[in-house]
Amino acid sequence: MSNADQPGRTGPYRHIRLVYAGQSSQLWKARDERDGKIVAVKRLLPTRVDREHIALLNNEHRVAESLKGSSSFLKVYDAGRDGGIPYLILEWFPAPSVGQLVKLGYETYSPVLPQLIPALFEPLIPLHAAGWVHCDIKPDNFLFSPDLGVKLIDFAITEKKRSNLLARFLPKSKTIRGTATYISPEQIDHRAIDGRTDLYSLGATILELLTAAAPFSGNTLGELLNKHRTGAVPSAAARNRNVTPRFDAFLKSLLSPDPAGRPATAQEAFSLAKRIPVFLKKPGA
Repeated sequence: MSNADQPGRTGPYRHIRLVYAGQSSQLWKARDERDGKIVAVKRLLPTRVDREHIALLNNEHRVAESLKGSSSFLKVYDAGRDGGIPYLILEWFPAPSVGQLVKLGYETYSPVLPQLIPALFEPLIPLHAAGWVHCDIKPDNFLFSPDLGVKLIDFAITEKKRSNLLARFLPKSKTIRGTATYISPEQIDHRAIDGRTDLYSLGATILELLTAAAPFSGNTLGELLNKHRTGAVPSAAARNRNVTPRFDAFLKSLLSPDPAGRPATAQEAFSLAKRIPVFLKKPGA
């Protein structure tokens, strides 16, 4: 364990245990020594205290503050610097991520999918109503409680929705932001983004839940990204014979390379996900 991983403190928050260590930040379970409250501390690594990563953390703070009226997102209690290291203090939500669920294996988690899948759409409704596009929907960014209540996390690259006109005049970045396994075609090509962008990535997430495999794979990053643009839309039913034809068709619509082929809103997609049976028979039966 490195010095950066040792329990310590961030301002008045005493670290209890390291929950997550990423390439640019750490997440700690901590206690506010002023009142004993348990919180989560997200702080940049000392090697990532630069303009880019500070901007991403600030963006996460700004988006989370704008969504603080909704229970679908973690509350932000505080933000600042400790010894020059920027940090956020977040609500402590002791729940696993959907990404951790995937690692348990399909046979373990498949019984909860009919209830979990519709719940994944719910945080997108207030997010999109506020004009935001998450831009990094994936299993690791959903936390779920025992009653299958879901919270969406990590707004580092979240943006306001962007029209075709705005996209045309914005300078083209060489950086593609998002996770390649789940990224939408319009993100790859720096085109307009709106709520349907997140629906594509959620479709990729749900397909992985149903089939224990990502929608596309490639020997190179370029090959993988090109399949999102032009590849045949995968069929969940072809990979999992227990998926109903109606849900397969719904999932294919989410994964349409053309945003116009997807449901128009998260609310519409949520209503469909609640109404359409996922499985032909109960998993394990």
